[in-house]
Amino acid sequence: MSRKVKYGIIGTGAIAQMHAQALTGIEQAELFMVFDIVTERAKAFAEQHNCRYAGSLEELLQSEVEAVTIATPSGLHGQCVIPAAKAGKHILCEKPLEVTVSKTNDLIRVCESNNVRLSAVFQSRFCESVKTIRQAVDEERFGQHVLGSASVRWYRAPEYYANAGWRGTWELDGGGALMNQGIHTVDLLLYFNGDPREVTGRFTRIKHKGIEVEDTVVAMVQFKNGSLGTIEASTACAPGFPRRVELSGTKGSVTLEGDRIVRWEFQDERPEDNVIREQGAAPSGPRSSGARDPMGISSEGHRRQLQELTEAILGGHRLTAPGSEGKRAVELICAVYESARTGTSINFL
Repeated sequence: MSRKVKYGIIGTGAIAQMHAQALTGIEQAELFMVFDIVTERAKAFAEQHNCRYAGSLEELLQSEVEAVTIATPSGLHGQCVIPAAKAGKHILCEKPLEVTVSKTNDLIRVCESNNVRLSAVFQSRFCESVKTIRQAVDEERFGQHVLGSASVRWYRAPEYYANAGWRGTWELDGGGALMNQGIHTVDLLLYFNGDPREVTGRFTRIKHKGIEVEDTVVAMVQFKNGSLGTIEASTACAPGFPRRVELSGTKGSVTLEGDRIVRWEFQDERPEDNVIREQGAAPSGPRSSGARDPMGISSEGHRRQLQELTEAILGGHRLTAPGSEGKRAVELICAVYESARTGTSINFL
């Protein structure tokens, strides 16, 4: 029997449940130990998932654990990733990797210098529809890219922020609707359309007046491939709608709504295009979405990403979303915030 990679989970809040559920679906992996600064919470989590719990981070890092998943508040990711990397543990880190570009660079550098794998949680990249779009991009089916947009019109009740003091703070959340809710959609826009050249952004608070960060933001982006694009994100749009990513070029266009392709049109039609359209239009039962409920998502994306990390640990495969990819979205989002604060456009090197 092939060996199993022993995983630890650092932080046992809501998203840690997704990590635990995902690990149960991977034959070559097992959840071995968890840690949380609230010991009773870690103990209860361990009892629920039939694993051990550590009384300290040091205890977990000195254990048989070979890889860890980071499920702490965003602004604490570096405090967990860096010692884990120095202890030789491979890492799956929730989004964003960190709340500033500087801190993100620090943890990427430590992982590289200690020769450990760092996988940035962008589980949407593992969706079949996203793979289909990316393949069309790689095959240059869109021609010259013209317009690209990312839209996250979601809703969060006031209790969402009130029930977790770190949410809605610059220090621990790193931002609001864009950094927390919108980052996956921003990542897809970059994944499909490439790096930005310049961005201009504006943000405000419309519904959630008591938080430090924005609940609504818009940005205009000029990309290095010459195309233009827009980004919009909000947690004030009742009742909440699936995220949308749209890409249009001189030879074709696509619209992704949630995880479903709802537009797929090209000048050079291929036989498989009808199949893709039919699959996108076909009902397929309940679809996961965080548009209204932050936990209204499936653990399948996490499972696929953890499966990939496990295989990489065992066999040396490449990662779909390594630390360098996780950094791209943080850079763009932080630039949007800087533009909004200064009233100027931000240029990228």
